[in-house]
Formats: sequence, C-alpha cells, structure tokens
Amino acid sequence: MDEPTCLGVPPYISTYPRYIAGAIWSADPQIEILYQTIDEVRLSFEKAQEIWAHSDILILIAGMIVPGKYLGGTPISVREARVLFSDSRLEAIPKLLVGPWARFGCGLEGGRLALSPDALSPPFDYIVSGDPEVVIYNALIEGRDFSGVSLDTSRASAREIEPFLVRGSQIVRQHPNLQRDYLICEIETFRGCPRYIVGGCSFCIEPNYGPPQTREAIDIAREIEALYAEGIRAFRLGRQSDIFSYGSKEIGEEEFPTPAVHEVHNLFSKVRAGAPDVEVLHIDNVNPGTVAHHPEESKQVAKTIMKFHTVGDVAAFGIESVDPEVIRRNNLKVDADEAFEAVATLNEVGAQAPPRELPHLLPGINLLYGLPGESDATLEHNVSFLERLRDANLLVRRINIRQVIGLPGTALSESSSPAISHSAFLKHKERIRKEVDTVMLQRVAPAGTIIRSAFLEKERGKNSLLRPLASYPLLCHMPGRPATSVTDVVVIDHGPRSVTVLPHPFPINSASMSQLSAISGIGSRRAARLKLGTPWRDISHLHSELDIELPQWLQSSIRFEDGQE
Repeated sequence: MDEPTCLGVPPYISTYPRYIAGAIWSADPQIEILYQTIDEVRLSFEKAQEIWAHSDILILIAGMIVPGKYLGGTPISVREARVLFSDSRLEAIPKLLVGPWARFGCGLEGGRLALSPDALSPPFDYIVSGDPEVVIYNALIEGRDFSGVSLDTSRASAREIEPFLVRGSQIVRQHPNLQRDYLICEIETFRGCPRYIVGGCSFCIEPNYGPPQTREAIDIAREIEALYAEGIRAFRLGRQSDIFSYGSKEIGEEEFPTPAVHEVHNLFSKVRAGAPDVEVLHIDNVNPGTVAHHPEESKQVAKTIMKFHTVGDVAAFGIESVDPEVIRRNNLKVDADEAFEAVATLNEVGAQAPPRELPHLLPGINLLYGLPGESDATLEHNVSFLERLRDANLLVRRINIRQVIGLPGTALSESSSPAISHSAFLKHKERIRKEVDTVMLQRVAPAGTIIRSAFLEKERGKNSLLRPLASYPLLCHMPGRPATSVTDVVVIDHGPRSVTVLPHPFPINSASMSQLSAISGIGSRRAARLKLGTPWRDISHLHSELDIELPQWLQSSIRFEDGQE
C-alpha cells in the first residue's frame, strides 16, 4: 500500500501488518499468523487460495492513495482482489478489507477518481473503515465476532495501541526481503496534519485523521529496538506529515508550528540508542511551509537529524504547485517564493556531503496535477520555479510529478474535465526530466560518488538495476552483472531519474566490455584494447598504453589483480 505518509511496497514494510499482528497476538498469543506480500501470492493464486482455505480469518491490507510506479513490487489491483477472495473455498471464512482502500476508497491510478470501498463488498464481508488493529483486537476479545463490533472505531490516542507495536515486530520474520537484509521499516512518529485547523490541502487524506496524535519518543525507540532485535537495520521515520513539527507544543494552535528542536533531538537520540549499528536512518515528509515560516529553527532541526541519521537522506516537500490560482483554490502550503526559500534553507545545512558520498539531507519536491484552478499557465509556473532552483545552483534530490487521485472524504472528491490535456502533461513532464532532473542528479551525485550497499533489484537485458536502502534510493543502472547481490558502486554517468554505475572498487582486469566502454572517453575501441592488454599492473601501466588520462576519481576506484587500488 501507499498513502501520503506511509509506504508498504517492498523493500518497505508499512505499519499496518506490524500493528495488526501485534493486536492479534495481544488478544491471543497462540494465534498463528501467515503474512504474505501480494508479490508472493502472484507466484500462484491457486496455491495461495489452497493455503487460505484452512484459515479462520482472512485480512487484506491494501490501498494506493499516492499515484506512482514501483520497482520493488506492485500493489494489489481491484481485479486481483476480487479474483483472489471470490474463490468458493473461501466463502465461509470471514474476509476483512483494511487499510487505505477500506478507509478512503480504492485508488487506481493518477488522474482517476477512486472507487468506493463498497466496490469490494462482496467478496469482502467486513470493510474496516476505522483503525484495523483496534477493530480486530476488539473482535478477537469478543469471541472473534466481527458483526458485533463497530468497524469504524479508531484509536483515541497513539498510547492506546503502543502495547501492540513491540509484540507485532516479530511479523517482519515473514517478509521475503528480510532474508537478504533488504527491508526498511516505516515508523510512525505522529498521525494527521497540523494544518487540519485550516482544512489542509484539498486532495489530502491526512486532515481526515483529525487532531494529530503524537507518539512519545520512548515508545518509538522501544518499537525500533524490538525491530532491531529481529534483524532490521534500516528505518524511515516517515509516518508523519511533517517531521520538523514533531513534539511542537503549537500543534493544534498554529498552521505552521514552531519546530521544537529539543524534542527532535530527544527522539533521534533515543532511536539511535535503541539501534546503535543502524545502517539506514532516514526521514520522509517535511512541510515546506514550516521551513519557510521558521527558517532558523528548521536549520537547527536539520542539524539535529544529521547528527544521528545516515547520509543520502531526503526531506519530501509537498509543494504540489506554484501557480497562484491553484494554491488559492486548493489551500496549498507555500507560494513560489516561500517554496524557493524552503529549498534554499535546507540546502544551507543539508547539502554538505562526506568525501565521495551523497549529500546529508536534501529536499525532494512533489508536484501534483489535476487540481482545481489549473490552466496551461500552471505548467509554465512550475517549470519556471524548477529552473529558478536549477539556476541558483541549489540541490534537489528528486522531483515527483504525479496526477491526483480523487478520493471520497477529501475536498477533491469530484472530478471535472482536466484543464491540461494528457499530451501537454506528458510533454511538460519530459521537459522537466531533460532540463532540470539530469542537472540536479549531476550535482547531487557527481561522477565518482560512491553509493554503498546497492541491492540487485532486477536484470533487464544485459544490464542490472540496483538500489540502496534509503528513503528515496537512487536507481542505479549497471552494465553487465554485479559479482554479488549487494555491492558498493561508483557513479559514472547520469540520466534524468537514474545514474549509471560500475562496481566499486572497479576490477579492471575482469571487467566486461560493456562496463569498460560505459566509461566516458573510453568507447568500444579503447575498451577492446583494455581487454586485450590484461592483466594491468597499476595506473602508470594503464596510462602508458592509453592515449587518455583517466579521471582521478576513477583511478582511485580501480582495483588490480594484486588487490591494489
């Protein structure tokens, strides 16, 4: 599943299965739980249904509220849900639909209205529009009678469900990615949006949660410590609308609460104490309005996060649009100047990078199309804003360009004919990719940047696709195949949304022709000479035979047969 503050597409595991498992085991520790991802189920619908036929209860966690494309997995479709759970062998088993689909509607793709949850009733007997962990716990302690409990019950506070969270951590053992240490846990710090007092953005579900519910730092640390004990080494504090507002006493009073630096420090210090050898600790959402309205406090929060996190971190800025009419009609957070200042402020602190590594903490920008008030001028407003960032030599880690999903219960619950044609949208997207994205990636990860622990995701033709565990991992294209499924890589070239990489250290004597020819300035002829000239002994030997001098970063990445680098 994917919603604005929570991601559950591999390599992520969301809060939902962990909370639900904890609720079940809190009601009865002897209950056996089988947890499967839809990607596992797709290997054989028949086999999955055969196993499910022996269950007492079936629970589907599903929902795509944020439109996007995913490399690690694909959320279940409405068609798949109907087919899977309509099997006659499952007819007598209570079937529950929970998660974003049940609560907000069945989002299908950007640019389309979501279906009502009732579209899946049947095959589902119970559409749980409340908090599933609370509803399921209540039903289990009442004799497993779901007809006797309210399906729209929500927790009164975050503290109410804390006993479930440590207990539910064991469910990560069943995630297929844990076996190869390629799993990142989404962690909730607070739920809801501080801007609920002014209605929030027109399209967003977060204001529907009501007043934000903040978890205590000690409870968050206990949950992370339990997951750490299960072998998890990657975490994202992402289940919140604005991590910079965490712990602020002005939540509920101000649209843009003043960041409480000491509360953020307390949170991150406790998290690191519970996970001392963490490999990834990243964040997700940051309200650019918070940064624009409180720049000095925001810089202090950024510095605090950087003291405890791992590099390559991204603060996702939900800017959505800088068209003044779209901002007004949709109650968005910032105008163009405020958005610019937010990006510049975070750059001032977070753009620094350790030698040959990614920057510490950069903004990511979310743009959203299909909102009321749009016109052809919207496209120019947004492009001009991005070009302004580019020309000011600021860094942005990534730019998400999406089309809105209309959801029941939001101000954007009805659709009208889009003001921007689909072809104009695609041309606009392509223009940003060519004119802005590539330049940004060249700045963020210049040639010679080392990306640590990149995991092999897929093989595509003669190339490999790799990504590190991260909040927004860089997609890495490698010619040929890596020697191992997890490897350090070095950046050699850039595209609009990905980088070309080679193994680091680079074993020049065993490198393939495709890897050698991918290096700028080498080409196929020199690559052939390099292959014919092996074994190479050292850099001076290389330079004596080639008519070009390799860049310094590449020289320092090369490994020769004797192990010399």
